[in-house]
Amino acid sequence: MNVFIIIGIILGASVIVTDRYIHHLPNWLAVVLYMIAVALIIAGMIVSRTR
Repeated sequence: MNVFIIIGIILGASVIVTDRYIHHLPNWLAVVLYMIAVALIIAGMIVSRTR
């Protein structure tokens, strides 16, 4: 598994856990962090495919 994919999955999971159980995040921040996580996962898939 690529490092970008792992970081994206960890970021997405940490946003979910933080938003639900620790402290409610503002909607704009949660959306931005989810978009970064998805972009990292997609970038990891592209890099893995080209190698």
